[in-house]
Amino acid sequence: MDLETPTMGDRNSEPAQPPPHASKGFPLGAGATTGWCIFDADVPYPVAVLFDSAIDHNSRAMKGFCERNHVSLAPHGKTTMAPALFRRQIRDGAWAMTAATTWQAKTMREAGVKRVLIANQVVVPGEIEWLAKSLDEGFEVYCYVDSLEGVNIMNETLVRVEPAHRLPVLLEMGITGGRTGVRTIADGLLVAAAAARSPHLALTGTSGFEGILGPMGDRPVEEGADEFLDQIVELTHAIEAKGWFEPTPEVIVTAGGSAFFDRVVDRFGQLNIESPLRIVIRSGCYISHDDGSLHQVSPMGATPRTGHDDRLVPAIEIWGVVLSRPEPTLALVGIGKRDASTDGLLPILKKVRRRGSTQVETVTGNRAIEIHDQHAYLEIDPADPLGVGDLVGFGISHPCTTFDKWRAIPIVDDDYQVVEIAETLF
Repeated sequence: MDLETPTMGDRNSEPAQPPPHASKGFPLGAGATTGWCIFDADVPYPVAVLFDSAIDHNSRAMKGFCERNHVSLAPHGKTTMAPALFRRQIRDGAWAMTAATTWQAKTMREAGVKRVLIANQVVVPGEIEWLAKSLDEGFEVYCYVDSLEGVNIMNETLVRVEPAHRLPVLLEMGITGGRTGVRTIADGLLVAAAAARSPHLALTGTSGFEGILGPMGDRPVEEGADEFLDQIVELTHAIEAKGWFEPTPEVIVTAGGSAFFDRVVDRFGQLNIESPLRIVIRSGCYISHDDGSLHQVSPMGATPRTGHDDRLVPAIEIWGVVLSRPEPTLALVGIGKRDASTDGLLPILKKVRRRGSTQVETVTGNRAIEIHDQHAYLEIDPADPLGVGDLVGFGISHPCTTFDKWRAIPIVDDDYQVVEIAETLF
């Protein structure tokens, strides 16, 4: 079953509505839907924007990558939690959306998504009951298993609920010292056997997340990613040989964060099973990309590793106003940790719109050196005329921890005119 386009309308069929509440980055006056400019006089700063053209470019670029490599895409929706962006991803062929939690899956279902992969084990009885009920109502949902305890908890709950459908689960492989998932092939087979015996579970595939890997001393991190992905391949072959998979209607093998999805395609190309097979990658950050860490490490970043000139482009900017220039080499801008991610690099200074001007200038040389809750510290050239009241545009590093700081984000054209509003559902 393919995903259906949600019946929520899109930017071409119904006008965007303002958020039903006062929202950071929106005009102080009432009635701000579309057509206004983020540089209008009554727009309070800071304001985050998403470029319409960049989002569409990135979405279609990933579609092309998946088509060329014969893999499916289940973008991790936790990056944005924005139905407006879900719609574009589904439009461009996403097979499913990925969620981190049952609550996220519920939110996606309410937004019109028809198929969701929960990339975690679900062990709270009430959440398991919701999964069972949703399956019986026609919602297609998958989750992980990584322990005998998890399998037992699911069984105990489902025996009590007696759902009409078996819950599809994927066995998760993990990394020693990393996050969730079995650590060895032997442990994986024990859990797989338990899931296969369950009258209420359907062992439907295998999964993992290679993006947790960090520095490996003298070894390239790519080697560690390959070794881990090869373990998933080995585990998949071992389970297939036991006859424990229950294709519904296919075996799903999934991995792939935003840094190594090209490695996933390469290593999962070794899979050779008799059951119908679907390889699924789960990158979420590609839709917005960034100016920092992802720009450096993505297979479709500054130096593409895909064999195509399919570079993703940064879609997010955050604009703030210069509040103070108390020293010749220091300026304070009104954006902070409440507005932009700081778990990667600091915000990256890109543009300036000087007070009294209508021109947006690209800037280089000046940089953010520190960031507090509501202030960014800029180290600037003493000769730079940057002054109080000027507007400064920043790129970000790591979109996941930027989106969750905004209740609604204007989507703008290249002239900063609002064409749609992306409300977030965190």
